[in-house]
Amino acid sequence: MELLNNIILQDFGLFLLILVRISGIFVTAPIFASRSIPSLAKIGLSAIISFILLPILGQGIDIEFDNAMQIFIYSISEFLIGMIIGYVAFVYFSTLFLAGTIIDTQMGFGMVTVMDPNMNVQVPVMGNFFNNLVSFIFIVVNGHHLIIRALIGSYDFLPIGFEFTIRTTLVDHLVRMFSQFFMLAVQFSAPVLIAIFLTNILLGVLARTMPQMNVFIVGLPLKIAVGMVIAVIIIQHLGYFSEKLFELMFISIYETIRLL
Repeated sequence: MELLNNIILQDFGLFLLILVRISGIFVTAPIFASRSIPSLAKIGLSAIISFILLPILGQGIDIEFDNAMQIFIYSISEFLIGMIIGYVAFVYFSTLFLAGTIIDTQMGFGMVTVMDPNMNVQVPVMGNFFNNLVSFIFIVVNGHHLIIRALIGSYDFLPIGFEFTIRTTLVDHLVRMFSQFFMLAVQFSAPVLIAIFLTNILLGVLARTMPQMNVFIVGLPLKIAVGMVIAVIIIQHLGYFSEKLFELMFISIYETIRLL
């Protein structure tokens, strides 16, 4: 314990900046920012990771603080870097919520939402279901380890004390990232969209050929049944979609770090 205190006190400023950057991902990154994880556990895990990285990142780095304002500016910069990395991951995870909103709207569940305790917001039923499945896959394949590895790799491009700037290339990258976000959501929900579209065409034909049948009463349960069947089929291909989603997510994280 005494050795641990000596190591931290010797480079307390460096330890503090490492801790601040790592704490950033616990604010925005999926899984890490979950409210089901106690705050003390997040702080403790951040401190443990910072202590592990301290002797590795501290080699050849000599940071001197002239005043408290300089420490504050460095801390804000480091915290923003961690938040940006976590936010990029969060954007790609939000693909499932957008896809779920599209699916629910087509199935007739547009007004039905559930409370997500992790984000404390109302989310679509199918979006919450698919997001939970993808989160489980993310943990099983150790995706949370890869986020920490990406955070550690950020020190190669953004060393401690580095002042990042927002350039035009970064803005272009963010536009492409959100374009991928919408494209992936549409691709994921496309089978349901096509099936519901064909169902609406069928109902239109029945309404013309059988006027005595109440299409509105028959159509709602029929679209729900068709949507649920297609959703079960989609689950079988969720592994492939998750692999593609995670790959694009980590590519975007490293690209964002490089452009900063």
